[in-house]
This record gives sequence, C-alpha cells and structure tokens, in this order.
Amino acid sequence: MTAGASVGPRQRLASSRVQGAWLAALCAVLAYTAALAGECVFDDVHTVLANPALQEPVDWWRLCTDPTAFSGSAARMYRPTVVVSLAANAWFGAAVPAWKLGNVLLHAAVAWTLVFWLCRWHAPRRAAAAAGVLFAVHPLCSENVNLVSARSEILLVWFALLALLAHRAALRGRWCLGTLGTALATAGACGSKETGALLPVLFVWQSWLACRSAADRRTLVRGVAAAVPAVCVVAGYLWLRHHLLGQATAELIGRVGSDPASGHGRTLLVQLATMGTLLPKALLQIVWPSGLTIDPEVAYRTSIFEPAVWVGWCSVSGLAVAGLLPGRGVCLRRLGVAFAGVLALPWIVVPLNMPLAEHRLYGPALGVLVALLPWGVRLARAWPRRWALQPRHGVMVLGCCGLVASTARSLDYRDERHLWRTVLAERPTAWRAWWGLGAAELRAGQVAAAVPALQQAHNLYPEHYDVLRNYVEALVWLPLEQQRPFAAVVAAERFAAAGPRDPWARTLLAEAQIQ
Repeated sequence: MTAGASVGPRQRLASSRVQGAWLAALCAVLAYTAALAGECVFDDVHTVLANPALQEPVDWWRLCTDPTAFSGSAARMYRPTVVVSLAANAWFGAAVPAWKLGNVLLHAAVAWTLVFWLCRWHAPRRAAAAAGVLFAVHPLCSENVNLVSARSEILLVWFALLALLAHRAALRGRWCLGTLGTALATAGACGSKETGALLPVLFVWQSWLACRSAADRRTLVRGVAAAVPAVCVVAGYLWLRHHLLGQATAELIGRVGSDPASGHGRTLLVQLATMGTLLPKALLQIVWPSGLTIDPEVAYRTSIFEPAVWVGWCSVSGLAVAGLLPGRGVCLRRLGVAFAGVLALPWIVVPLNMPLAEHRLYGPALGVLVALLPWGVRLARAWPRRWALQPRHGVMVLGCCGLVASTARSLDYRDERHLWRTVLAERPTAWRAWWGLGAAELRAGQVAAAVPALQQAHNLYPEHYDVLRNYVEALVWLPLEQQRPFAAVVAAERFAAAGPRDPWARTLLAEAQIQ
C-alpha cells in the first residue's frame, strides 16, 4: 500500500480545511503588510501612544479593573481584553509597526477561524476557503487593521467566531470542552467590546438551526444548556460594568438635546431615522467597497416619515428577510444574517458620536459574506463547464483586486494629514476632517499650519469641547513672532467657560493672558 493510499477520506478532508484556512490567513497578511508603514492616527494617539496605562511597568490588575485604562482618564470604557492585548503587544516592541503588526495577525486569525466555522456548517471546503480569502483581502477591513484603536472590533469578531465554533462542538457531542470554550470566548468578546453581551442570542439561533427537524428537541436543549455558562459570563460582565461605570447598558429612552452631531445630543428617533439612510450605503460598501473614507458623510434626519428613511429601512429589511427564507443553504444564510444583525444592532440603535464608521462594518461584512456564500455556491454549480472562465477564476480576480485595493488603502495611512486632506477635497465643510488635520499638524509641530484648520473646525462646530481645546492650544503655542494674543485670550475664555472645572482650561487662559 502506498503512502497516499494510507490516508483516509477524513484525513484528506481535514487537511484541505487546514490548507484553506492557512491560505486565507496568508492572504490577510499579504493584503495588509503595507499597514506596517503607517502611523498612529486620530484615536490611536490617546488610546495607545499617550495612554499611561500602557507605559512600563504595566499594572495588569489595573488593565482588568480600571475603565480609564482603555482611552486615558478623559473617557471611561471598560474593554480589558483590548488593553491587555495592547500591553502584551508592547512586549514585542512599542513602536508603531509593532502595534500595526498585531492588528494584521489578528485579522489573519479571524480569516483562519472563519474557514473552520464555515466547514463545521458543512460549507464546501473550496467555498469556505474562497470566503475566507475574500474577507481577508476586503478593502473595507483596512480601517480596522490600520487603526490600532479599532483592534476592539477585530477581537470582538474573532472571539465571537471562536465562541460559535466552540458552541458548535458542544452541539456535535463534545459538550464539556465546547461549553467551556463558549464561556471563555464570550468573556473575551465582552472584554473586547460591549456587543459581546449579545452573543447568547447567536448561540440560541445556532442551536435552533442545528435541529434537523421540528421534533429534534434534544439538539436545541443541548445547545441552550451549553450557552448557560456564557449567559452567566454576560451577567457578570454587565454587573461589573454597572459597578465600574454606573450603568450596565447604554441609555436609549429619555435622551434630550438639540445637537445631532453629538451622541449625547441625539435622540433615539433621530438616530433611527438617520440610520435609515446610512444602512443601505453601508451594505453597498460591503458588496462594492468604493468611496472608502475615514470620515463618512452623514445627513441627520429628524423624522422617520421621510421617504428616504422609509425606502432605506424597507430595503434593508427586505434583504434580511430574503436571507432568512427557506431554500438551499438556508442554515448559512440565516447564520450570516443573524451574525451581521447582532453585531450591527448596538451601533444602529445607540447614538454614538460617529453614527457610521468603516471599522464598525467589520463584523457585519463577515456576516453578509457568509449569507451570500450559498448563492455563490449555487451559481458555481450551475456555471457551464464548457466556458473558459470558471468561478474559481472570478474568485482569483476578486482576490487580486482586493489585495491591490487593500494595500493602496493601507499606504494612505502613512500620513494622517493626507487622509484628512482627501476628505476635505470632497467635502470642505467636514468639521471632523478639519479637526483631524489641525490636530495632526499640531502633533507634527506645525503649529502655524494647525491654527487655520482648527479655527475652521471650531467655526463649523463651536460646541465641540475637544475642538475648542485644540484650537486654544494652537493659539497659545504659536511662535513668538506669529502670536495672536487677543484671539488666544478670547478663545481661552470661551474654553474656560465651557469647562469651568478643567484645570487645563485655566492653565491655557493664564498663558494667553501672559501673552
């Protein structure tokens, strides 16, 4: 008997799955290696570079218990998994390429895990590998990889896939190990982002889809029982959030305010109406990633009765229903729709400062790809074999295009100022772009160049506290021959009035008065 004949069908199948997973991981590394040439951008500055919790020596207990460890003392967000991963990342180097390399490897791990999860749901191994490759090189993932602070999304999706994979193992008979893995992965997901608290919904959904018939109640019961430890983990996580932050979940009802550009000043009604016009654009970018930008344009809507809002919500709901209908590949389609919906639900209903951001589409993009996979398999099987071009050629072309686009997008992050100037070239009234450009100039030591950009940002959004702070800093730090003392005093007085308890505001006012 030859060596090849001694390998059984099961071993060959497992080997092909491993090869497909490693191919997807390799494509992720190739597509985003250019990210290592970039710099820390925007939120990365206070989350990573200027975060005192990540400075040596690292206090690991503080990382797990202090809600200010993620983003400094100015913001309170409890994400221990993220800060622990950043601190561990610092062991291999605290330079910017080391942080970016950590994101690249985590993205590769997501693509690797995706292939195995799809295979566990009996997706054809070549189709699973193709899905992993296409997700690995998707240009929409560029913001997640290039923004170190967006590691929270990558970790959330990775732990969600690991939890679903472990839960699937519990459904297939490995109950003890699968249940333990489900609980641990759920803890990792909750520590990555608040959305992890919704994972038990996916466990129940996965248990229901695993039932072979309506009478197969044992599988459903076993799946729900395997999710009970994860539910306990979520309950403990919510209690800890309430203890540390004063609230377990975000407040939705009772929000008042007249400033829709601010998350605290946007009501739930305005949030849902605005999302009615933004979600179709997000879905379109998942399928065809054109017009990627670090500052997406948002037109705030104040009424859910506007035609554009109704059309948007009806189109998104119709596509979701189409993915849930019975037919071939119904399990994968329903899993994909549920995965995308659960991971998108928090930022759809919770008013955040940025209603739409590319890095939040990381998980929904994976879910949409899974939902579209059965239709892709069906198209490939119906494709005429006599034609020269075959579906695998299409996957190769899409993979190469994605690799080139992802590399080009990563190269844009070599200079943060280039990113903001690109936005301003298309939308000169984008206040966040003016603010980002001015703050980047300020960090680069180009104070004179920062003043007009920050002044423009302040004129467009006078109520924004951090914009005003940066504008006053730039005025106060101007070189002697370029100082504008009267403008500095006026702006500093306005800043001190906006933050009467902020000692930095009083310091800047004193420096302006001295000038």
